[in-house]
Amino acid sequence: MTAVLLLNIACLLTFCLPLAGPCKLAIHPKAPIVEFGGSVKLNCTSTCTNYTKMDWEVSFERDVQEGEGWISLNIKNVTEWTTQPLCVAKFKGSGSIHTRAVIYVYQFSTPDIYLASEIESGHSDKIICNISSLRVRDQILPNVNISLSRGAILLNSSHGEPSLEYSFVPNLIRDDGAEIICMARVEVGSEVLNKSATRTLNVVASPYNVSVLANPMTYKADAKIVVKCEAEGKPFPEFSWDLPSNSSVEYSNNIQILTIHPAQSFHNGTYRCLVRNIYGTKSAQIDILFQERSRSWIAAVVVVALLAVVFTGGIFWYHCRK
Repeated sequence: MTAVLLLNIACLLTFCLPLAGPCKLAIHPKAPIVEFGGSVKLNCTSTCTNYTKMDWEVSFERDVQEGEGWISLNIKNVTEWTTQPLCVAKFKGSGSIHTRAVIYVYQFSTPDIYLASEIESGHSDKIICNISSLRVRDQILPNVNISLSRGAILLNSSHGEPSLEYSFVPNLIRDDGAEIICMARVEVGSEVLNKSATRTLNVVASPYNVSVLANPMTYKADAKIVVKCEAEGKPFPEFSWDLPSNSSVEYSNNIQILTIHPAQSFHNGTYRCLVRNIYGTKSAQIDILFQERSRSWIAAVVVVALLAVVFTGGIFWYHCRK
């Protein structure tokens, strides 16, 4: 009787219950991160030697492979946000041990940068960076950080929001051709995922720095006059002129330069340069003055003639007195 009792106790300890000490299950990877719709393979191993069966408990169709001391689960299309597969080792009787994997299912789209294809210098505008698809397990707004930079210069940043906006007044010299970078960082499980997008600023401008130069600014008949109009803008502007006269005027350098030769008195007046592109019109002007030739020789002739008359009259009077 005693021998039978001892045999039953030995059977219970050896086969019916799991060993208390080192006997355990382990899943690798324990907490994988998987993009929604992606695949993952989990491998469960056991240090127990007396189990009767190892299995996976999941709510979807299983793809399982197993061998001595291990069982794997291949999930080809992860579409459950909070799935937690359970690995179980069963023993004779009702004994079992288990461990659970936590799959961090996420959606994290590459950021989109929204800005106008052409941004006008000196006019208020904005840049928007947006993550259209963002979720980690059951968190609609997970731990996310977004930053906007112009090259190495930080423009704006946010935490906990899927969108970021930056308002600014663009400057042609500073901003044209600059690279805008949107960087997004999301914590998924124990990892940090990074995605970024870049756009190049295309800044345009109405004409500016408009000026007119003339050489000479005062002239005499038959002189040669050169008038030049200078301006900047993007796209580069077109030039036109309002002139006192179009006679004897030659244009060059895309109408930026005009040459008058020979200049006459009717070329005297205001020279106005009109500069325009699709974003605006500016103008500048200069006055060119005609200078008549000196008439000092006429005065000299008159003086000499008067002196001759006086001298002749004096001689005549002198002889008459005699």
